[in-house]
Amino acid sequence: MRNFTALLYYLFALLGCDIGATTIVHRASADGIDIIDSEVRVTDRIAKFECLASRSGQCHYTLFHDDCAAADKTAAAKNANADACANRPFERFAMVAGTDKEVIGLEPGFKLCVSAEDQAMNADCKSTARQ
Repeated sequence: MRNFTALLYYLFALLGCDIGATTIVHRASADGIDIIDSEVRVTDRIAKFECLASRSGQCHYTLFHDDCAAADKTAAAKNANADACANRPFERFAMVAGTDKEVIGLEPGFKLCVSAEDQAMNADCKSTARQ
């Protein structure tokens, strides 16, 4: 079913129909050298991840449910589950710089963190090693 949905989106795109999308860009550099350069285009249930450049040669992605990020900010003092939610990504993966990857079937509303280093992150995109 997911592949059929993706096929429909591609057909609509070929016909010039704009389904609506969000583009998320993460870019950081120091002294003119890219530390991380990533672009993610998200449509209804398809996300295309592009690792354009990375100091380490890889982009490390961590995905959280959006309600976890909100729970971490608003209810951390009230709810012990908020901290557990904020430190529990639903997906982590790495990509070599210069490659892209499509993920089909992502639920709308997810939080994205990307880093040049392989490190565990919380929903605020901060390394959990520093805490």
